[in-house]
Amino acid sequence: MKEFQPLKQSGTLSGDTSGVSYFASQVVSLLAHRNARSMVEPRESLLTGLIAASLSGSKPAFTELLGEVRRARVSLAALADVYIPLAARRMGEAWHDDEMSWIDVTIGVGRLQSLLREIGAAWVADQAGDTGHGTVMLIVPDREQHTLGPLVATGQMRRYGVSVCLRIAPSLHELRSLMAARQFDGVMISVATKEKLDPVKKTVQFLKTVMSRPIPIIVGGAVMSKVEDPASCTEADFSSNDIGAALEVMGLKFDAFCVLRRA
Repeated sequence: MKEFQPLKQSGTLSGDTSGVSYFASQVVSLLAHRNARSMVEPRESLLTGLIAASLSGSKPAFTELLGEVRRARVSLAALADVYIPLAARRMGEAWHDDEMSWIDVTIGVGRLQSLLREIGAAWVADQAGDTGHGTVMLIVPDREQHTLGPLVATGQMRRYGVSVCLRIAPSLHELRSLMAARQFDGVMISVATKEKLDPVKKTVQFLKTVMSRPIPIIVGGAVMSKVEDPASCTEADFSSNDIGAALEVMGLKFDAFCVLRRA
């Protein structure tokens, strides 16, 4: 079975995004005040429509999807936390089974990521300063081609009111500057493959040398299904794909779960 790692998206690769932008603006307006619970049983018709619209990218395809969203009565949180990741996973599985081409999957996942970014604007916490509900740095290591998972995690934390500083492939100089300029409650590192564990270990060691005070470093991501204890492999303080558990380790559970989720 092939290992799916989509390329970092470029404007030309992800194609026409007018359908994505149209759908995002409409769905945010439609779902803005809907219950934000994301623990839902996915509707197959909505999932199929999301995959078809992401592959097409056309406004008619997203218009049809919008009708399905109305009928399903999902929340923005469910769309971001459940449907978009599951749609990306389904496309990856289709590529593994030679039912979908690599370029179609890459373009489709790119549109899903664009959609996630656009609807995420509805609940963005302050990205520059301390919101009063915690500040977290989320790192995606160099040459990790996955970004959808970290974007989902970023959206979840921002709905809790946590300010998230997302950095993709940051240099050691950038990390040093960020640690000096910001007061983070913790650092999360998203890792997809076992091959990245050694470089992540070096990043963890570096972060611990430049911290003005000890803060938790947490490792998560797809690697959790491939390695029994990523924390011990990287010298991180904790490993989990559970955002609530990670925030609790940082001492942010009270803040996170007492803030009205923004969706």
